[in-house]
Amino acid sequence: MTIKLVTIDIDDTLVNSAREITPRVKAAIQAATAAGVKIVLATGRPLTGVVDYLDELGLNNQDDQFVINYNGGMIQTTSGKVLGGGKLDLAAYQELRQVADDLNVYMQVEADDAAYTSDNVVPYHASRENFIVKMPLKFVPLAEMPADLPYIKVMMIGDAAKIDADTAALPQAIQDKYYVVRSTANFLEFMNPKASKGAALELLAKHLNLSMDETMALGDQENDLTMIKAAGLGVAMGNAVEKVKKTANMQTTSQNADGVGLAIEKWVLGKNVPELN
Repeated sequence: MTIKLVTIDIDDTLVNSAREITPRVKAAIQAATAAGVKIVLATGRPLTGVVDYLDELGLNNQDDQFVINYNGGMIQTTSGKVLGGGKLDLAAYQELRQVADDLNVYMQVEADDAAYTSDNVVPYHASRENFIVKMPLKFVPLAEMPADLPYIKVMMIGDAAKIDADTAALPQAIQDKYYVVRSTANFLEFMNPKASKGAALELLAKHLNLSMDETMALGDQENDLTMIKAAGLGVAMGNAVEKVKKTANMQTTSQNADGVGLAIEKWVLGKNVPELN
């Protein structure tokens, strides 16, 4: 069946190691868009970390183009209309704050305007992430966190070995209560159990009156697994973690070898792509 909707992770999928969209990837996306295919960036980033790429691809500020942010915590048009997602609340933040304290790991929560933390020391990986996605960080004591804040995604952040240990030590009750996903080696994320990239892809397909057979998803990390599973055609990047490669229907080349562009050329535009033969 013809692919009419493509969801694409950003980091190490859409963009290469220099965080750039390569010319071949950009040309393939623009050709697909011109053919009427919906290209949807699906990311753990907030919208502030996506707008530059939407601008570059000619997809920004449009009522009929879409973006998935916060790993599915928010689904919206690129003009800003929110279609769905799933949020947490103050009680969830307080509960996860206690877990973070017990594990002695840094924690922040992302809202729609900023990230918030009650930690006094911000580790390198958190500072770097907030800078990359252009998300200001606010220091607010736990007792002063507002009840009406849109708590979208909680992140525990640290060195890979520390997050390995914390993931293994996470109470089962917490794992059962939240959508918990390791988005990178340094990030352990907690979300509303109804929110994920896969759930967002299904919502968008329904919104556009498409069957799941008409969808394709590309990704490289564990937070991409739900949309890789949900899509009619799930494609793993050549640089993907093993869980993604084992789950996907197909595999393309790496983010540094035009992987997204080749996949769109072959499975969306129907071109002969020798690199994937």
